[in-house]
Amino acid sequence: MEQQRSKQRTGRPYAYRRAERGQSLVFIALVLAFLTPFIFTVIEFSERQMEVAQMEDALQQSIRSAVQSFDYAHLAHNGQRIDQQRALQTARETFVQNLSAVSGLAERPEVLAERVTWRVLPEGGTCSFSDGQAQTFDRPAMCAEVRPVMTGFGLLGYAPYRPLITAAATLDALEQ
Repeated sequence: MEQQRSKQRTGRPYAYRRAERGQSLVFIALVLAFLTPFIFTVIEFSERQMEVAQMEDALQQSIRSAVQSFDYAHLAHNGQRIDQQRALQTARETFVQNLSAVSGLAERPEVLAERVTWRVLPEGGTCSFSDGQAQTFDRPAMCAEVRPVMTGFGLLGYAPYRPLITAAATLDALEQ
């Protein structure tokens, strides 16, 4: 008899409870309380990954530009070597320019460029980085590493971080 009464009121069998106004608002508030910090954490993590990628790209592009600084006197004798002074100057200038597109830096580009450890290998050799990695080149090469102070997006108040950024490039081979 109770089932028939319930079915007559709602049109559905076994519908003993009726929805109350505002019931879904409580559910949404509970879900948002847990979902919002998760979304902010994902945004912060993604922003930090993008900042590191931008920094890696800025350093790699400056190394690629600088490594093409030939020692033209040596080139005239069919040899390949990097002009160290020009390569270092080109690397610093290009790096400062590239940093203008990097977000999340906690220091001025000029200050950061002075802290970069540049290594010019005019005849080739091995670049050893502070994290233990090494790259060996049989042609002239250039390497760099730096630990920039990055701020992140700052939604959750995480502390600044200092990722290790490394880059290496070798001189293009000349056909003889």
